[in-house]
Amino acid sequence: MDSDTHAQPNPSHTGGPLDEESRMFRQAEANLRQAKEALCLAQEAYDRLASQRPIRLPARRQKQLQIRRSLTDEEKRARLREAERSATKRRLELQEQAQKRAFVYSLGADVNIVRPTDELVSLFQEVGSLDQFAKRLAITRRDAIHVLKAAGFDVVENIAKAWEGGESLRVLSKEHGPTPQTISKWIKSTGRTIKLRNSNQKYDRARMYELFDDGWTTNKIATTMKLSWATVQRCKTSWWEAKNKQG
Repeated sequence: MDSDTHAQPNPSHTGGPLDEESRMFRQAEANLRQAKEALCLAQEAYDRLASQRPIRLPARRQKQLQIRRSLTDEEKRARLREAERSATKRRLELQEQAQKRAFVYSLGADVNIVRPTDELVSLFQEVGSLDQFAKRLAITRRDAIHVLKAAGFDVVENIAKAWEGGESLRVLSKEHGPTPQTISKWIKSTGRTIKLRNSNQKYDRARMYELFDDGWTTNKIATTMKLSWATVQRCKTSWWEAKNKQG
């Protein structure tokens, strides 16, 4: 009877499976902690050494810097005049683009829609498309633009604002009917400038330059600002060139 009622031994106190599993878990935690400490030390050592390593510019960049340093005062003034001519030319191009806006409305509409102006605007806002609006009234797209303009609604400006809000030319083309090239011309006619694809800068270059001045490495900046290493490295090259110019 005593043997039947005798308490069974606890596996955790006799070196059983539970005790072994607990020991392995503690060992894994210790190994992980040591690995994290080693990684932090390695990163600090890399950052310290990388900040002391001279920056190697591409051969093409080095050649450009050498050419700029070797320019005479007259050559520098000639380059400055050329830059001013380019700026003047660009300003005239922008003015010409702005004048195109008047051309969009220079031709009068071929139809006269007898409807309340608020009803026309409401119809456009309901369909949300220039082509659909024109189809509802059985008129051409050009006439639709003029009809809305006469009703006090600038559809070209509306499209330009949608583009500024993040809509792409392709999406606006699909929505309103004209080709992306036409949509682009309309937006430019409002005086806005459409940059080349992927030319929008999506990071703080000035802040990045400050971090380089403070001795931060490319890897550290890329991790902190959540950017690609290549993007930060390109900025590092331009930062280095700017420092050389100042020197």
